[in-house]
Amino acid sequence: MEKAFTKLDYSGQNIYIGLDTHLKNWKATIRVGDTFYKSFSQDPEAVILSKYLHKHFPGGNYYSAYEASFSGFKAHRELTKLGIYNIVVNPADIPTTDKERKQKEDARDSRKIAEQLAASNLVGIHIPDIEIEGDRSLLRFRKTLTKEIARNKVA
Repeated sequence: MEKAFTKLDYSGQNIYIGLDTHLKNWKATIRVGDTFYKSFSQDPEAVILSKYLHKHFPGGNYYSAYEASFSGFKAHRELTKLGIYNIVVNPADIPTTDKERKQKEDARDSRKIAEQLAASNLVGIHIPDIEIEGDRSLLRFRKTLTKEIARNKVA
């Protein structure tokens, strides 16, 4: 008896990915439409996430979001290049309860981002050009150095 295999096809369906990004790993939560699918941890590589999405949700429309943080906008640029529509959001714009603020947890944060993204409640912040981001980084570094120099002169 032959087994019939059905090919996965998510054409026209929206796949929402909430990311909690860190230096050593990303927590990701995936929602298919309004339905929770899965939360998992992965290495901080956009390519890994893209391969996972294309393997498990071929043909889908991929939407992701993560909170603005120390890491800048490198992940945003990589996700966008790979065909994932991504926004970076202000952490204060994600509604949280007092309990969630006190009991911070990466999986919970990624789940909240995915839920709010699926509900169209998130608005992305402005993403500066790479040159402007580099200039900002240089200015921050200069400010840090001048503080250190002043602190050491006093001591």
